[in-house]
Amino acid sequence: MPTFDFLPLLWWGLPFVAAPVIIHLINLLRHRKVPWAAMEFLLASQRKYRTQVLLKQLLLLLLRVAAVLGIVLALAQPRWKSALGRMLGGARTEHVVLLDDSYSMGDLSAEGRLGDTRCFDRGRLVVERICTELAAVQGQQEVAIGRFSAFDEKGSAAVDRPAGTAVEAQAAQQGFDIRLQPVTPRLVQEVRDDLAGRSPSAVASGPRGAVAAAAGVLGGGTGAANVIWLISDFRFKDWKAADETAGLLRQLSDAGCEVRLVDCAAEGGDGRQPGNLTVERLEMAGGVPATGVLVPLEVAVRNNTDRPVRDVAVELREDALGRPGVRIAEIPAGGVGTQRFDVRFTKSGPHLVEATIPADAVAADNTRTMAVDVVDRVDVLLIDGDPTGGGRAGDAFYVATALAPGAGAPTGLRPRIEPPRSLATLDLASFDCIWLLDVERLDPPEVAALEAYARAGGGVVFFTGPRTKAEVVNRMLHRGGDGLFPVPLAGPVDLLPDAAGAAAAPDVVVEEHPVVAVLSGQRNPLLDAVRIERSMAVERGFEPAATSGLRRLLSLRSGGPLVVERPYGDGMVVAVLSTAAPTWNNWARGNPSWVVVMLELESHLARTRRRAESLEVGEPVSVRLDAAVDEIEVDIAVPPDGTLVHQTAEASPAGGLEATLAETSVAGGYTARWRRLDGTERERLFAVNVAADEGQLERIGRERLDRVLAGVAFKYDRAESLEPDTTTLAGVPLVKPLLYLLAAVLILEQVLAYSASYHAAPRRKSVA
Repeated sequence: MPTFDFLPLLWWGLPFVAAPVIIHLINLLRHRKVPWAAMEFLLASQRKYRTQVLLKQLLLLLLRVAAVLGIVLALAQPRWKSALGRMLGGARTEHVVLLDDSYSMGDLSAEGRLGDTRCFDRGRLVVERICTELAAVQGQQEVAIGRFSAFDEKGSAAVDRPAGTAVEAQAAQQGFDIRLQPVTPRLVQEVRDDLAGRSPSAVASGPRGAVAAAAGVLGGGTGAANVIWLISDFRFKDWKAADETAGLLRQLSDAGCEVRLVDCAAEGGDGRQPGNLTVERLEMAGGVPATGVLVPLEVAVRNNTDRPVRDVAVELREDALGRPGVRIAEIPAGGVGTQRFDVRFTKSGPHLVEATIPADAVAADNTRTMAVDVVDRVDVLLIDGDPTGGGRAGDAFYVATALAPGAGAPTGLRPRIEPPRSLATLDLASFDCIWLLDVERLDPPEVAALEAYARAGGGVVFFTGPRTKAEVVNRMLHRGGDGLFPVPLAGPVDLLPDAAGAAAAPDVVVEEHPVVAVLSGQRNPLLDAVRIERSMAVERGFEPAATSGLRRLLSLRSGGPLVVERPYGDGMVVAVLSTAAPTWNNWARGNPSWVVVMLELESHLARTRRRAESLEVGEPVSVRLDAAVDEIEVDIAVPPDGTLVHQTAEASPAGGLEATLAETSVAGGYTARWRRLDGTERERLFAVNVAADEGQLERIGRERLDRVLAGVAFKYDRAESLEPDTTTLAGVPLVKPLLYLLAAVLILEQVLAYSASYHAAPRRKSVA
């Protein structure tokens, strides 16, 4: 039901409505009866038309009463109160308004009643209109305004319950753009000016932190009524498992707080999901990031719509310079399309690669960057178990040749062959991965160094052979599953010839694994040529734990494993249960698949160490420094215009010095530069990207929202239903319609008065 609001003058003017009635009664008292013969005739006529005359007089009286009432109402300036206006009462009320500014609020996918604007612009208008209404209603109204991105998941200085002390409520206001204060016309203008300069952030902010902060502000023991406003696009990803958010809202609702949800997202005209694509991933797909080496990169684009898209163009840039782009033929609905491309870096140092797709509903997720630290060469450590070195017939020779074939086929790898004792003396962190080739035994310090290397993310490969002792491996390296070696060994066994003869299956069976994916397929001729004569058998009855992560890469025709892997800490360990040299097999003797698999294996093991660090917007950029080598002053160039932010390194809890840019607010490449004590300059690139899942624009819908917020008493409105102009929220003024109606009443009153009164007929002139 609509309500009306009036100026106080109305109550002083209402008695004047009775004036026409009083005048009519006074006139009745002034009548005197005078006997007159002619009047008898008139009275008889009056009795005949009495009902008609009384009806005209009554209507005339009512019109005169309405005319006086219209004048009073026009002076009182009544306003038609909207649904939003009715909600805002005249008592003292505290309002916390939370505006979603995550980058999905930049959605321009559909046109709503507010025009072809972003969700954020609709939300901004709603906030302005709320404040305008608060300034117009009676009673003391207080408001605090905050944005989702200003709060972490726990809420900025928020408490866990809606009620608290005034001191707690004041402390909880950290992070609000407008702290809780009375609403005045000046504050309304301040809010309008502040919102005019705001845009959607690049952060994927959910409602949980903002609601937690609001819970700390409301109910500070002041006795005021409370209202919380959530102005958002209500995407499914933010509310599908909103247990903590729902719990906070339930506490607020139970404490008497009014919960208002305003949906700013515009519905698509055809009912489909908004057309938005997201560059979800840009990363190395293998290879070595070294100068002159062809490095494969892979870009992945997610289709966040409910229909497939075709021929998606991806623009590529390398160090801000354009390079040939790629196209993804088709991306299924809700799926991901990938495309590989090669990059050859001509000089060492940090490089920035950027992938961009055409503009769509949300602009923030159309670009993704990656930082690649290119070196001249990458060192790989080969631990040769042959005390004589083996020469050109040893395991180390065949592995080194596969990893670095020569100048004609640059791989960027530089193998370094060392004896087992070097594991305890070398800086293992300087090597991309470590290969142990038929090592007879390792001393405890060497085992400890190797385990620390793998635990920190390094990759380790074991090749077995004639010198490998099963009991030593089990005792020193496997240790019942707690050590490095993936499986316990039983000892060497021969692979017996297949009784089927020439038509038999090959000795090596390819399993489902990216390292050997290039060899998968029906009867690969390269694998057909591989003969395995001997291998290490796994202990009979060994069953790996379900959580061990043990996985086969290659198996034998007999069903036993040939190559297995298992995670160890943050790293990966691979065991090849045969020799690298053509001693127990002929794989390395001129078979091209040997080189391919060794290079893929090296890339697979080093992926953790080579993975380009990618930060999300909002995460800090940190530069680790060595006090003995580096100066402590660091300049960080911030995108998009390269503004320099000066940072001074401080002691880090992890040891050493660290210069930190505490918050990143935009996506792009951040460049850190500093000087070393010897005067040389250093540079490091950081790729900062938006969270890819924020581009999923699926709406939760009212029905699912009701289920998620079960037990929460809330009111749900769409931004369009609150009307686009500010006068609606403060109440539509009715002065002009009342004046038109008053004019009509006065005209009708004059017509009726003329009709109800007596008028002598004009005399006709006589004609002579």
